[in-house]
Amino acid sequence: MKTSALPCLLAAICVLPLPALAGRSAAHVHGVASLQVAVDGGTLTLQFETPLANLLGFEHAPRSEKQKQAVGLMADRLRQAGAVFTPSPAARCSAISVELESPLLQPSPQSGDDAHADLDGSFVFRCQDPAALRDLEVGLFASFPRLQRIDVQVAGPRGQSAARLSPQQRRVSW
Repeated sequence: MKTSALPCLLAAICVLPLPALAGRSAAHVHGVASLQVAVDGGTLTLQFETPLANLLGFEHAPRSEKQKQAVGLMADRLRQAGAVFTPSPAARCSAISVELESPLLQPSPQSGDDAHADLDGSFVFRCQDPAALRDLEVGLFASFPRLQRIDVQVAGPRGQSAARLSPQQRRVSW
């Protein structure tokens, strides 16, 4: 029976030290997000973490109709995984699942809670030609202009690497 190396790759991303290039960001820094990339055969898994201020401009429960709409638009945009993450075109990857987790995405967010809130996103792609999967373009900066930096860690068949993305540098290669 063949077992998937994906859990091992994801564990390696979270546990093993990577080059200081990515400079693991401190918890909850506005303007900064993290992206963990795991390549396992024909599966590309992305784990994205960011303060909600980077995506919405606020972190509290929506206080107005405009803020409620902003939360819905943010979630809709992120659910279009293929529009915000573009794997190597030659690999012919398709998004197969998106999971978003945040207190503001709950049916009834707590209106009195002004604590810092984050969004965690999990995006899974299936690639028809995994040998051609060599990079990922991240389109989050265009959709969310408050986002200034994404610290990226990659684990895959070619080893581990790290990168720092910005609005000027949106592609990570491995």
